[in-house]
Amino acid sequence: MNPHYADGAEQYRSAFMRGLQPDPELWIDQWADEFMRIPRDSGAAEPGPYRTDRTPYAREPMRCLSPNHPAKRVVTKVASQMMKTQIALNWIGGCIHMAPANILMLLPSLGLAKRVSGRVDKTIKATPVLRDRVATARSRDSRNTLDTKEFEGGTLYATTAGSAANLAEVSARFIYGDEVDRWDVDVDNEGDPIELAETRGTTFGRNAKFYFSSSPTIKGASRIEDLYQQGDQRHYYVPCPHCGEHQVLEWENLKWSDDYSWAGYLCCNAECGALIEEHHKGQMLAAGDWRAHAEGDGETVSFTLSALYMPPGWLSWVDLVKQYAKALHAAARGDLEPMQVFYNTRLARVWDSAQEMTKASELRARAEEYRLGSVPAGALMLTAAVDTQGDRLELMVLGWGEGLERWVVDHQVIQGSPSDERTWASLDERLKMRYRHTSGVELAICAAAIDSGGHHTDEVYQFCRLRRWRNVFAVKGASKSGRPVIAQRPSKVDVTWKGTTEKQGAELWMIGTDTAKDWIYNRYHLNDGPGALHFSIDLAADFYDQCVAERKITRYVKGYKRSEWVKGKADRNEALDLLVYNLAMAHYLGLHRYKEPDWSRLSAAVSQGSLFAERDQPTVTPVTPTTAASHEELRAVHPAAPLPAPAKASIRRSSSSGYLKRR
Repeated sequence: MNPHYADGAEQYRSAFMRGLQPDPELWIDQWADEFMRIPRDSGAAEPGPYRTDRTPYAREPMRCLSPNHPAKRVVTKVASQMMKTQIALNWIGGCIHMAPANILMLLPSLGLAKRVSGRVDKTIKATPVLRDRVATARSRDSRNTLDTKEFEGGTLYATTAGSAANLAEVSARFIYGDEVDRWDVDVDNEGDPIELAETRGTTFGRNAKFYFSSSPTIKGASRIEDLYQQGDQRHYYVPCPHCGEHQVLEWENLKWSDDYSWAGYLCCNAECGALIEEHHKGQMLAAGDWRAHAEGDGETVSFTLSALYMPPGWLSWVDLVKQYAKALHAAARGDLEPMQVFYNTRLARVWDSAQEMTKASELRARAEEYRLGSVPAGALMLTAAVDTQGDRLELMVLGWGEGLERWVVDHQVIQGSPSDERTWASLDERLKMRYRHTSGVELAICAAAIDSGGHHTDEVYQFCRLRRWRNVFAVKGASKSGRPVIAQRPSKVDVTWKGTTEKQGAELWMIGTDTAKDWIYNRYHLNDGPGALHFSIDLAADFYDQCVAERKITRYVKGYKRSEWVKGKADRNEALDLLVYNLAMAHYLGLHRYKEPDWSRLSAAVSQGSLFAERDQPTVTPVTPTTAASHEELRAVHPAAPLPAPAKASIRRSSSSGYLKRR
């Protein structure tokens, strides 16, 4: 008996020769039509052999993902349940079968990574050519697990994009990023996860290929929108069944009956003007083609597609109209979340919540004829706020009137590094300034907030530690809903040599930025009266853009609804931050609790100006330092502050400091 033994040398030579062969002329769409099977136990609506003709718009993206196509990066910004994940499965399957190499699949969360990995596993089992090549899952075998699937020539890794370690452990030729708009903005403080992911394919050069897909989110903060703009921006053109005019299906051309029982598409050809019935959609999709709207960067092809293109039998135009009607009804009640979901997941458009808010141009048009450095008649008390940047300090002084009506009294940029003492000395001089009221009275700043975030926290603490008696406070924003505009009491940030808290050391006040921004944005539309904000004609044009730089969006985190304020990556929001800090100082002074008699007393104190004061030119004069520990002393510095503050105010303004004595 001669038992048959495997010839190791022959197996080595055979594998070595296969590795030397170039990639076959593989087109992913052709491979999918021949080999791909959609598993029945995946819950898919149409299991069985995959047919590209069912979704003709998916053919071109799959061809661009083919290893021999020159595109390095493929981007699909499309509506939900359209083609994103299935295209990825076809691509992964074709690469495993015909062009094996390491494949990295990145998802926004671990839970989603497990679900998609489970779908990949079912697809492999349902597709014979993949089942023969991927290692069989066995107990105590790490070759085929939920997140790792080995095959001849490479390994498929499925993991989350939320960890820098996950993006740095392996080298991969093919990288798939799903729902990139749900990824973290900065992974473990190591940078953009998109760039971190692409570095995994560096060693493969032009042979590497990346596929990123997602439905978009908020304007200015959508990664998939940025990637789409980076490419050639392809749209799917379909012909009108009546006149043959090729056109992009746009939501604005969809028409429907009042009872939502019928919907049709209005042809863009003015000479035709026919209403296209939905039963024509099948033949329209089959005769469609992709057309680029931009040149792109030369290595990125990008596609966009709305739910209007869903094949017959899927989501109908009538269903879309009904969803839009519900979102419109919710928006009328002030709930914009359903409309945002409709824009993102059905129209594949970024949601610009600014369209529902006051625009920068509207604020700019309301600029009034008063000069920076002067205090208008309605302003009765001044606060200040300072934003700390890497190369400058930005100062804003607000005047407060009855009902928290506000005037921008001053806005200055102090150039210089916050690590330089001269920069802080310049700020100190500005905080000592008196601003002349139209009545002739000179008003001083009653309270000032300085942002302690960033890289100059110690410098802010030192500056505020020595000036607590002047109500100069270090603040820090807390982006959590439900927080008060300013905390009830400050946190002590100085410690003794024994490690205990220094009671008279530096203090840090936490600011509820979400609450403050809600208050500010809800009053931007007011022209005058309580809560209104007035602007000087001297303010720069970009100041108004900074005031409305952020937008409020709604996200679901682990199944829970969460609203948050976001801004575009390149947008500046210093003016908005300064408005937030000034509002916090107004709350510290208790202005939000003032009643009509309180404002009347302030108005009477301010109106007692000199009859001989020159009011033609705004005058700003320095204030000599004075200890305003008591209300009487504060009144000497600011005649518009005669009202009693809360009982704890005297404790807040204590000027003695054991910390300073020890040093």
